[in-house]
Amino acid sequence: MATPSHITFDDSLWPLLVVRFTGMPTNQQFEEYMARRGSYLARNQKHTLIYDTVSFTVLSSEQRQRQINWLKEHKEPLRTLSLGSALIITSPVVRLLLSGVLHFSQASAPYHAARSMPDAASWCAGRLAGAGLLVEAQRVRTHFGLTPRQGTG
Repeated sequence: MATPSHITFDDSLWPLLVVRFTGMPTNQQFEEYMARRGSYLARNQKHTLIYDTVSFTVLSSEQRQRQINWLKEHKEPLRTLSLGSALIITSPVVRLLLSGVLHFSQASAPYHAARSMPDAASWCAGRLAGAGLLVEAQRVRTHFGLTPRQGTG
């Protein structure tokens, strides 16, 4: 029986991609994650991401190094295609490890440390709107219930 994936992708709101990490992925699952993330870059379309790490433990040191290398290898497409990433991080340990990965990879895309999914979605919608993707930004806001309510009088 195959091990259930600890990393899932949801592109139903593309150009918003939601990636959820749960538990601790195996090295194979982590390699599959990076390959799939690369396939989204290969679309050659501007996009934004939400990384949901609420149920995540930590990456192994080998996986962190692999992530740093992957970010360096893909620095140019990430710089031109990623409008930014919102990272939902509630664990201080994960936050610390992530700051190390971002520092050593010299990440060039903007990122936002979010405390909740609505916070992350709002930030990503703002990034989409700022890039002129107004319809897509509104679709994200509507999906997450972020559309401003109209006054009733």
